[in-house]
Amino acid sequence: MIVSEKNISDALAYLAIDPHPLALARKDVVDAESKSKRIFAAHFLAAEGSVDARKATAELSDAYQFAKAEESEAIMELERHKARSSAADMLIEVWRSENANVRAAERVR
Repeated sequence: MIVSEKNISDALAYLAIDPHPLALARKDVVDAESKSKRIFAAHFLAAEGSVDARKATAELSDAYQFAKAEESEAIMELERHKARSSAADMLIEVWRSENANVRAAERVR
């Protein structure tokens, strides 16, 4: 068999974590997006000049750049957990197929 019992045990344990890391990663993305919007708004309101100049000032602020970097990291973590969940689901499906094939082969004998 390609999939071991330990692989299945690990996959099921990961999928059973509560709160699930995927949900927490989604929350982190939403929180990071909200934070960057708040920082942008604060710097936009504090800036002077035309609307375009105020946008540029807000976007170039160190705090906003740091918040966007945090947002990027949160999105990367979300994608990592999506891939990991998908891999766990696929591993379980392969295991189920293997076991079904073994049962079918035993019936033929």
